[in-house]
Amino acid sequence: MLNDHFFRLYGSIHRSKWLVAVLIAAIIIASVIGLKSVNFDNNIELMLPGNDEVYRSIRFLRESNLSDKVILSLELKSSEHTTKDLIAAVNKIEKSLGPPLVTEVISGIPENNVVEEMLELLKYAPQLIDEPNLLLIEKQINPSEVKKSLKNNYKQFLTPASTLVIPFIRSDPLGIYSNILRSLQNIYSSAGYEVTVENGYFISKDRKHAMLILDTPINLTDGFGSRKLISYLNDRLNILPDFISADIIAGHLHTVSNEDVIKRDIRLTLMIASAAFLLLFILVFRDLGAIIIFLIPLASVIVSINISNLILNKLSYFIIGMGAVIAGIAVDYGIHVYTALRTGDNGQEAINSIAKPLIIGALTTISVFASFFFSNVQGYHQLAFFSILSIILCLAFSLFILPHFVIKKKYNKFVHTVKKHGENVNRRFLKEPKTQDIFIVLCWTVFIIIALILAKQISFNSEISQFDGSEIEIIKAEQNFNSTWVNKTSPAVFVVQGNSLEEALKVNEKIYREAKTMLGEDNFSSLAAIWPSKQTRKTNVDRWKKFWKQGKEKKLRELISRYGSDYNFSEDAFSPFFDNLYACTIVEDEPKRIKIYNRLKERFVMDKNDRLQVMSFFPDEDKYVNAMSTISGHYPGTFLVSRKVLSRMLSDSVSSEIILLSGIAAIMIPLLTCLLLKNIKMTVLALIPVITGTAAVIGIIPVFGLSLNAPSLIATMVVLGLCIDYGIFMVYTCSRNLKTGTRMAVSLSAITTLIGAGVLLFANHPVLFSIGATIVSGVLFGYISSIIVIPSFYRLWIENTNQGNLGINPNH
Repeated sequence: MLNDHFFRLYGSIHRSKWLVAVLIAAIIIASVIGLKSVNFDNNIELMLPGNDEVYRSIRFLRESNLSDKVILSLELKSSEHTTKDLIAAVNKIEKSLGPPLVTEVISGIPENNVVEEMLELLKYAPQLIDEPNLLLIEKQINPSEVKKSLKNNYKQFLTPASTLVIPFIRSDPLGIYSNILRSLQNIYSSAGYEVTVENGYFISKDRKHAMLILDTPINLTDGFGSRKLISYLNDRLNILPDFISADIIAGHLHTVSNEDVIKRDIRLTLMIASAAFLLLFILVFRDLGAIIIFLIPLASVIVSINISNLILNKLSYFIIGMGAVIAGIAVDYGIHVYTALRTGDNGQEAINSIAKPLIIGALTTISVFASFFFSNVQGYHQLAFFSILSIILCLAFSLFILPHFVIKKKYNKFVHTVKKHGENVNRRFLKEPKTQDIFIVLCWTVFIIIALILAKQISFNSEISQFDGSEIEIIKAEQNFNSTWVNKTSPAVFVVQGNSLEEALKVNEKIYREAKTMLGEDNFSSLAAIWPSKQTRKTNVDRWKKFWKQGKEKKLRELISRYGSDYNFSEDAFSPFFDNLYACTIVEDEPKRIKIYNRLKERFVMDKNDRLQVMSFFPDEDKYVNAMSTISGHYPGTFLVSRKVLSRMLSDSVSSEIILLSGIAAIMIPLLTCLLLKNIKMTVLALIPVITGTAAVIGIIPVFGLSLNAPSLIATMVVLGLCIDYGIFMVYTCSRNLKTGTRMAVSLSAITTLIGAGVLLFANHPVLFSIGATIVSGVLFGYISSIIVIPSFYRLWIENTNQGNLGINPNH
């Protein structure tokens, strides 16, 4: 019944083959033109497990205030020039930058402004000093403590740095605001930067580097905008003198570089693959008609890209990078059809003899890709849809289009070679078991054992950085920046969310109090240390007023007046303190006129997607992360972002994903193979290349110092689909003694796949290289086992006389 439908469709196409060819050509041309409008995406989230915590952490890191910052690090290269020349260059660059791509440039902080801003902040002491600190102040308002403070103030007046110190002493004679200044210092030091301010500019400790921090409206995920921004900055940096070099430190640079690297890799791999396929065509096929074999997978991939983009709206660059691999898989069907047609005596009989194993092989390969639909990773769904569509199109083109355009010639070296070696091989399959068969099986067994032993050394790499294929110059620039400016590793982040700033600050205060107890005040940098919620500040103001108006102000004035004369302090020496005692007792939502607060808010508060997030920072170490995780469990809506924890979560999520997908594939491949072959022994033999290819991947990868990652595990599953095809064809050939050049066809199929995957070994992007290394090792050994090990197992295990009991009817 199925054969009737198959050949009815086959005959209909044959009668209108030129019309069908023109229609297909039109579709392919339209698809080539459509490639320009395909929406490609290099968003890393597409390739990450659908774990809410992972997504939340990645999204937070991408959307954080720091992610869209751009830093310019300028270096003085000549010893003949001074820091003064470096500052002049900074000033020149700063003036050249502006909207719309750069909205603000921060090159430093004027030293006078810093003092003024800190003094302005101290005026808010009534709102910032809590009850425990008031008790400490009360202990200082007595004759001995006041005399001690005045004596210390007098000594500081005599130091060379008195110019900077005097305004603070006059505003705080007893040092009662020292906790505010100490908290401010801890917040700045927690940023992890080693920066000095010289003449109002950010200068490194070695005085050879200067830093500018740029604000830009361009999101780092905006590929087009990022490219425009980087081009703009490079153009402005050209005005620097020869003795000044500059590095751009920005996530936008990684966006641009990754796109460039992937595009360059795709162009390079396609060029190499095309050249290799052409060489294979010249050396092996020597027939112009064979060109269509290689055009079929290319056309299938191009059409599939357009259809996938139409249905999925966007495609990951990583998925398109698999195009060469898919082409290597899909070309197998055309090779088998071509070989059968050129070596068979009757075209229709040749198609009939290979149609079933072709379809079986395609279905098992499709089943592997179909298992990706069970994954939570969106990129895997794209890979499954794109791959299955490409395979179906290529199979259809190979079975229904290719046969009508293959011309049977009287003599061809390719046909002669296939007949000479292929048919002899088929005859040798039917000989009695020999010693060499036992030797081959033993060698295979030893290989599997050695591969499994070596597999113990394999490791899994879950670092996010492995997905970054940025050029080495960018990585070196960031390493130089870190060695010059950074003195700490990236901290972990504790995030409190709220519908309003006040709501988030209230929770943030509670977190801060608990974190101080568990981690220590120096290990937890929080906005709550310097700016609590409005409700708390109101309470502090009421307490402050009550404290001073109950005689404390009068008593302190008398003590300072009595003992101040001993050190020649005038009556109004500390008037700024008393004048500002009630200066900022009207509680506002935010002191927006204070620049120092605005900078703190920029670091600690993020307003994204109509939801406020208040951040705190602490060391990214297990003991601190565990402690903060415990605290977070008590406050719904809070979460941690730790690079170490994120790495572990990725590892766990990817491992569980792969275990699930591998389990599904491990069930589907043998089950489907058994259902289609209808024989358990034949199924076991067909699985030999699958076992061999898997063992080769997990055994060989660690030998070359590589580790498994998510893309390589995906590639391993692709290897399973390829190897089962080889197994099915060889088992089918052994059982039916086919004379369609199967061994040559399988060999050519493996070679084309190795070409398609092997070109990825020339890729610079780590993901594409990992895919190439995995597929090459798995397919190579899977292929060898299919043409050498399966025939030996067949002769040793299945007697020739039992051919009629194999469950495959020759006349079926």
